[in-house]
Amino acid sequence: MADVEDGPVGRSAWTAGQVARHLRIAESTLRSWHRRYGVGPQASRPGSYRRYTAADVARLQHMHELIRAGMLPSEAAQTVSVPAPVERPLEELVAAARELDNARCLDVLGQALAAWGVVDVWERLCQPALKVIDADQRTDPDCVDREHVLSWAVTATLHRVDRPHTVPGSPLVLLACAEAERHALALEALAAALAERRTAVRMLGAAVPTKTLVHAVAATQPTAVVLWAQSPATARADAIRALGAFPVIRVAAGPGWPRRRLSGTERVVSLPAAVALLSDPAG
Repeated sequence: MADVEDGPVGRSAWTAGQVARHLRIAESTLRSWHRRYGVGPQASRPGSYRRYTAADVARLQHMHELIRAGMLPSEAAQTVSVPAPVERPLEELVAAARELDNARCLDVLGQALAAWGVVDVWERLCQPALKVIDADQRTDPDCVDREHVLSWAVTATLHRVDRPHTVPGSPLVLLACAEAERHALALEALAAALAERRTAVRMLGAAVPTKTLVHAVAATQPTAVVLWAQSPATARADAIRALGAFPVIRVAAGPGWPRRRLSGTERVVSLPAAVALLSDPAG
């Protein structure tokens, strides 16, 4: 089989050279498409290296196929262009979740992520939408499917954020839910927000037994450990105390932990506060 680079699903961030080689076109053609037709990396920011997401590459590949089939580049670019920004993203997201429309949820969240960044998307869009959908269940207990659709779309969107590689000796943050805590969505938001700021993260996810957490800390030697608890019923201080032998910043995150800070720990209850504390955990 020919030596072909990973497809769009196989890589989270592409350089212009990688995209050009994947499409078998010149980099100058890629730059021309971006300059003339605006078909380029949607989430690129001034002053940073241009990186293409999987969605960007898929759109460019579609454009290339249309041109090879005989369509003019200008027409192909118009065909694959990103939809106009959503004017009322919260209302659109809630409506899409209520209609169980995964694709539309992804569209709204993706546009917001490119425009606002992770923290604002979580604070201004994801959390309010989740609260509205949760309230729906008070009048219709059978509509839990809406929450599943929305949670899936939020997670999928957060996973689009490029994760930095771990460099030996650089700060590393380990994220885990308390042993009985199965709600990991807020941790996904924190992982994406830290990655956006080029802080390396290791995610253990939901319901992490204390012994497993201790083993992971010993194996990865992180600079900080975040233990998430959504409710007081899942906030067990023994897991925090078990990390006392390690030279790490211990962070009790989430509304489940008591207001009085546990000895030797930091406590955060919001994503902006967690990001401010952990963006440079070695500092």
